[in-house]
Amino acid sequence: MTDVTDHLVRLGLSEYEARAYIATVSLGEGTIKEISEESGVPRSRAYDVMERLAEKGLVEVGSSSPRCYRANEPLTASNHLMEEIRHANDEIVRELSKIGRKAETRENPIWTVKGEWAIDHKVTEILEAARSEVVVLVFNNKNLIKHAKTLSEISGSKIITVVLNHQAESFVGFLGKCRVMRLMPTPGFINNEEGKVTDRGFITKGGQYCIEIVIHSDQDDTLLVTREGEDRRAIMITGTILNFFSHETLAQVVQAAEDVVVAGPGPKGLKIP
Repeated sequence: MTDVTDHLVRLGLSEYEARAYIATVSLGEGTIKEISEESGVPRSRAYDVMERLAEKGLVEVGSSSPRCYRANEPLTASNHLMEEIRHANDEIVRELSKIGRKAETRENPIWTVKGEWAIDHKVTEILEAARSEVVVLVFNNKNLIKHAKTLSEISGSKIITVVLNHQAESFVGFLGKCRVMRLMPTPGFINNEEGKVTDRGFITKGGQYCIEIVIHSDQDDTLLVTREGEDRRAIMITGTILNFFSHETLAQVVQAAEDVVVAGPGPKGLKIP
Protein backbone atom coordinates (compact mmCIF):
# COMPACT_ATOMS: atom_id res chain seq x y z
CA MET A 1 0.00 0.00 0.00
CA THR A 2 1.06 3.59 -0.59
CA ASP A 3 1.50 5.92 2.37
CA VAL A 4 -1.79 7.70 1.65
CA THR A 5 -3.65 4.40 1.35
CA ASP A 6 -2.07 3.18 4.56
CA HIS A 7 -3.11 6.34 6.42
CA LEU A 8 -6.66 6.12 5.12
CA VAL A 9 -6.84 2.51 6.31
CA ARG A 10 -5.74 3.71 9.75
CA LEU A 11 -8.63 6.16 9.66
CA GLY A 12 -11.06 3.29 9.22
CA LEU A 13 -11.35 2.63 5.48
CA SER A 14 -10.73 -0.77 3.96
CA GLU A 15 -7.86 -1.00 1.49
CA TYR A 16 -10.28 -1.12 -1.46
CA GLU A 17 -12.17 1.89 -0.13
CA ALA A 18 -8.94 3.84 0.33
CA ARG A 19 -7.70 3.00 -3.15
CA ALA A 20 -11.07 3.82 -4.72
CA TYR A 21 -11.27 7.17 -2.91
CA ILE A 22 -7.74 8.12 -4.00
CA ALA A 23 -8.61 7.14 -7.58
CA THR A 24 -11.75 9.27 -7.45
CA VAL A 25 -9.77 12.25 -6.19
CA SER A 26 -7.28 11.69 -9.01
CA LEU A 27 -9.99 11.48 -11.66
CA GLY A 28 -12.09 14.35 -10.34
CA GLU A 29 -15.11 12.22 -11.13
CA GLY A 30 -15.46 8.85 -12.74
CA THR A 31 -17.61 5.88 -13.58
CA ILE A 32 -17.26 2.48 -11.95
CA LYS A 33 -15.20 1.31 -14.94
CA GLU A 34 -12.83 4.29 -14.73
CA ILE A 35 -12.44 4.11 -10.97
CA SER A 36 -11.80 0.36 -11.14
CA GLU A 37 -9.09 0.82 -13.77
CA GLU A 38 -7.49 3.73 -11.90
CA SER A 39 -7.53 2.08 -8.47
CA GLY A 40 -6.97 -1.55 -9.29
CA VAL A 41 -10.11 -2.47 -7.36
CA PRO A 42 -11.86 -5.36 -9.20
CA ARG A 43 -14.82 -4.09 -11.17
CA SER A 44 -17.02 -6.74 -9.54
CA ARG A 45 -16.25 -5.10 -6.16
CA ALA A 46 -16.03 -1.46 -7.22
CA TYR A 47 -19.76 -0.69 -7.15
CA ASP A 48 -20.19 -1.89 -3.54
CA VAL A 49 -17.01 -0.08 -2.52
CA MET A 50 -18.19 3.22 -4.03
CA GLU A 51 -21.61 2.90 -2.44
CA ARG A 52 -19.97 2.40 0.96
CA LEU A 53 -17.88 5.52 0.36
CA ALA A 54 -21.06 7.40 -0.50
CA GLU A 55 -22.71 6.19 2.73
CA LYS A 56 -19.66 7.42 4.65
CA GLY A 57 -20.00 10.82 3.03
CA LEU A 58 -16.69 10.67 1.17
CA VAL A 59 -18.06 10.77 -2.37
CA GLU A 60 -21.11 12.16 -4.14
CA VAL A 61 -23.18 10.16 -6.60
CA GLY A 62 -24.13 11.62 -9.98
CA SER A 63 -27.48 10.97 -11.66
CA SER A 64 -25.95 10.24 -15.07
CA SER A 65 -25.95 6.89 -16.83
CA PRO A 66 -23.63 5.16 -16.33
CA ARG A 67 -23.50 6.30 -12.71
CA CYS A 68 -20.52 8.46 -11.83
CA TYR A 69 -18.92 9.47 -8.55
CA ARG A 70 -17.18 12.63 -7.40
CA ALA A 71 -14.88 12.81 -4.37
CA ASN A 72 -15.66 15.23 -1.59
CA GLU A 73 -12.88 17.68 -0.77
CA PRO A 74 -10.02 15.73 0.93
CA LEU A 75 -9.78 17.95 4.02
CA THR A 76 -13.52 17.68 4.60
CA ALA A 77 -13.38 13.91 4.10
CA SER A 78 -10.41 13.52 6.46
CA ASN A 79 -12.04 15.65 9.16
CA HIS A 80 -15.20 13.58 8.82
CA LEU A 81 -13.24 10.35 9.32
CA MET A 82 -11.45 11.82 12.34
CA GLU A 83 -14.77 12.89 13.85
CA GLU A 84 -16.10 9.36 13.40
CA ILE A 85 -13.01 7.98 15.14
CA ARG A 86 -13.35 10.46 18.03
CA HIS A 87 -17.00 9.54 18.44
CA ALA A 88 -16.19 5.82 18.36
CA ASN A 89 -13.38 6.36 20.87
CA ASP A 90 -15.71 8.19 23.26
CA GLU A 91 -18.19 5.33 23.06
CA ILE A 92 -15.45 2.73 23.58
CA VAL A 93 -14.11 4.51 26.67
CA ARG A 94 -17.60 4.98 28.09
CA GLU A 95 -18.66 1.37 27.62
CA LEU A 96 -15.35 -0.17 28.72
CA SER A 97 -15.37 2.02 31.83
CA LYS A 98 -18.80 0.63 32.71
CA ILE A 99 -17.56 -2.91 32.16
CA GLY A 100 -14.39 -2.25 34.15
CA ARG A 101 -16.29 -0.97 37.17
CA LYS A 102 -18.03 -4.34 37.43
CA ALA A 103 -14.80 -6.33 37.22
CA GLU A 104 -13.33 -8.13 40.19
CA THR A 105 -10.16 -6.46 41.41
CA ARG A 106 -7.27 -8.80 42.14
CA GLU A 107 -4.03 -7.97 43.86
CA ASN A 108 -1.20 -8.82 41.48
CA PRO A 109 2.14 -7.27 42.46
CA ILE A 110 3.99 -7.86 39.18
CA TRP A 111 2.90 -6.86 35.69
CA THR A 112 4.69 -7.04 32.35
CA VAL A 113 4.24 -4.39 29.66
CA LYS A 114 5.27 -4.90 26.02
CA GLY A 115 5.32 -2.65 22.97
CA GLU A 116 7.29 0.60 22.63
CA TRP A 117 4.30 2.91 23.13
CA ALA A 118 3.08 0.98 26.19
CA ILE A 119 6.56 0.93 27.75
CA ASP A 120 7.09 4.67 27.20
CA HIS A 121 3.62 5.38 28.60
CA LYS A 122 4.34 3.31 31.72
CA VAL A 123 7.64 5.15 32.31
CA THR A 124 5.85 8.50 32.07
CA GLU A 125 3.07 7.23 34.31
CA ILE A 126 5.36 6.16 37.17
CA LEU A 127 7.33 9.42 36.97
CA GLU A 128 4.24 11.60 37.07
CA ALA A 129 2.49 9.53 39.76
CA ALA A 130 5.33 9.88 42.30
CA ARG A 131 4.38 11.99 45.31
CA SER A 132 7.68 13.76 45.86
CA GLU A 133 10.71 11.58 45.09
CA VAL A 134 12.00 9.36 42.28
CA VAL A 135 15.32 7.58 41.71
CA VAL A 136 16.22 6.70 38.12
CA LEU A 137 19.14 4.37 37.40
CA VAL A 138 20.13 4.57 33.74
CA PHE A 139 22.29 2.08 31.86
CA ASN A 140 21.08 2.96 28.36
CA ASN A 141 21.01 6.71 27.70
CA LYS A 142 18.52 6.44 24.83
CA ASN A 143 15.84 5.73 27.43
CA LEU A 144 16.80 8.86 29.35
CA ILE A 145 16.80 11.09 26.27
CA LYS A 146 13.33 9.86 25.38
CA HIS A 147 11.96 10.92 28.77
CA ALA A 148 14.13 13.98 29.36
CA LYS A 149 11.26 16.42 28.85
CA THR A 150 9.07 14.71 31.45
CA LEU A 151 11.93 14.54 33.94
CA SER A 152 12.75 18.19 33.38
CA GLU A 153 9.13 19.23 33.91
CA ILE A 154 8.55 17.29 37.12
CA SER A 155 11.96 18.15 38.60
CA GLY A 156 10.57 21.54 39.60
CA SER A 157 8.15 19.96 42.08
CA LYS A 158 9.75 16.61 42.93
CA ILE A 159 13.16 15.38 44.05
CA ILE A 160 14.52 13.48 41.07
CA THR A 161 17.86 11.67 41.30
CA VAL A 162 19.26 10.34 38.03
CA VAL A 163 22.27 8.02 38.18
CA LEU A 164 23.99 7.33 34.86
CA ASN A 165 26.63 4.86 33.85
CA HIS A 166 27.64 6.59 30.64
CA GLN A 167 28.33 10.28 29.83
CA ALA A 168 26.68 11.55 33.01
CA GLU A 169 28.28 14.98 32.66
CA SER A 170 26.47 15.53 29.38
CA PHE A 171 23.11 15.51 31.11
CA VAL A 172 23.71 18.21 33.71
CA GLY A 173 21.34 21.06 32.89
CA PHE A 174 19.62 18.87 30.31
CA LEU A 175 17.22 17.43 32.89
CA GLY A 176 16.00 20.58 34.59
CA LYS A 177 16.58 20.46 38.34
CA CYS A 178 17.27 16.74 38.47
CA ARG A 179 20.24 15.68 40.57
CA VAL A 180 22.63 14.04 38.10
CA MET A 181 25.10 11.46 39.41
CA ARG A 182 27.76 9.18 37.97
CA LEU A 183 27.39 5.45 38.63
CA MET A 184 30.17 3.80 40.60
CA PRO A 185 30.71 0.03 41.03
CA THR A 186 28.55 -1.24 43.90
CA PRO A 187 29.55 -4.50 45.60
CA GLY A 188 26.79 -7.10 45.47
CA PHE A 189 24.99 -5.40 42.60
CA ILE A 190 27.34 -4.35 39.84
CA ASN A 191 30.51 -6.37 39.56
CA ASN A 192 32.39 -8.56 37.12
CA GLU A 193 31.01 -11.82 38.54
CA GLU A 194 27.30 -11.13 38.15
CA GLY A 195 27.27 -9.04 35.02
CA LYS A 196 28.84 -6.23 33.06
CA VAL A 197 27.81 -2.67 32.41
CA THR A 198 27.88 -1.34 28.85
CA ASP A 199 26.31 1.67 27.12
CA ARG A 200 23.50 -0.69 26.05
CA GLY A 201 22.59 -1.71 29.56
CA PHE A 202 23.51 -3.87 32.53
CA ILE A 203 23.97 -7.30 30.98
CA THR A 204 23.61 -10.18 33.39
CA LYS A 205 25.87 -13.18 33.48
CA GLY A 206 25.58 -15.15 30.26
CA GLY A 207 24.11 -12.21 28.39
CA GLN A 208 20.55 -13.48 28.72
CA TYR A 209 19.10 -10.32 30.26
CA CYS A 210 19.88 -6.67 29.69
CA ILE A 211 18.54 -4.03 32.10
CA GLU A 212 18.25 -0.62 30.41
CA ILE A 213 16.70 1.50 33.16
CA VAL A 214 15.38 1.09 36.71
CA ILE A 215 12.92 3.56 38.26
CA HIS A 216 11.77 3.58 41.88
CA SER A 217 9.17 6.03 43.15
CA ASP A 218 7.96 6.91 46.63
CA GLN A 219 4.63 5.35 45.69
CA ASP A 220 6.36 2.03 46.43
CA ASP A 221 6.55 1.23 42.72
CA THR A 222 9.53 -0.10 40.79
CA LEU A 223 9.83 -0.27 37.01
CA LEU A 224 12.53 -2.17 35.13
CA VAL A 225 12.90 -1.78 31.38
CA THR A 226 14.69 -4.84 30.08
CA ARG A 227 15.68 -6.52 26.87
CA GLU A 228 15.83 -10.27 26.44
CA GLY A 229 17.25 -10.93 23.01
CA GLU A 230 14.97 -8.95 20.69
CA ASP A 231 12.13 -8.92 23.21
CA ARG A 232 11.88 -5.59 25.06
CA ARG A 233 9.58 -5.25 28.03
CA ALA A 234 8.86 -3.25 31.17
CA ILE A 235 8.31 -5.05 34.46
CA MET A 236 6.17 -3.17 36.98
CA ILE A 237 6.48 -4.20 40.63
CA THR A 238 4.06 -2.72 43.15
CA GLY A 239 3.89 -2.95 46.93
CA THR A 240 5.88 -6.13 47.60
CA ILE A 241 9.04 -7.15 49.41
CA LEU A 242 10.76 -6.81 46.03
CA ASN A 243 10.20 -3.07 46.27
CA PHE A 244 11.99 -3.01 49.61
CA PHE A 245 15.02 -4.71 48.06
CA SER A 246 14.96 -2.45 45.01
CA HIS A 247 14.72 0.62 47.24
CA GLU A 248 17.62 -0.54 49.41
CA THR A 249 19.70 -1.47 46.37
CA LEU A 250 19.14 1.88 44.69
CA ALA A 251 19.89 3.63 47.98
CA GLN A 252 23.29 1.91 47.98
CA VAL A 253 23.82 2.89 44.35
CA VAL A 254 23.03 6.55 45.10
CA GLN A 255 25.23 6.52 48.21
CA ALA A 256 28.17 5.22 46.20
CA ALA A 257 27.54 7.46 43.17
CA GLU A 258 29.30 10.75 42.55
CA ASP A 259 27.56 14.05 41.95
CA VAL A 260 28.27 15.57 38.56
CA VAL A 261 28.65 19.31 38.97
CA VAL A 262 30.17 20.41 35.66
CA ALA A 263 27.54 21.09 33.00
CA GLY A 264 28.19 19.54 29.64
CA PRO A 265 26.80 20.49 26.23
CA GLY A 266 24.05 17.86 26.36
CA PRO A 267 24.02 14.60 24.43
CA LYS A 268 25.76 15.21 21.13
CA GLY A 269 23.41 15.99 18.28
CA LEU A 270 20.29 15.38 20.35
CA LYS A 271 17.61 17.59 21.84
CA ILE A 272 14.85 16.99 24.33
CA PRO A 273 11.98 15.37 22.39
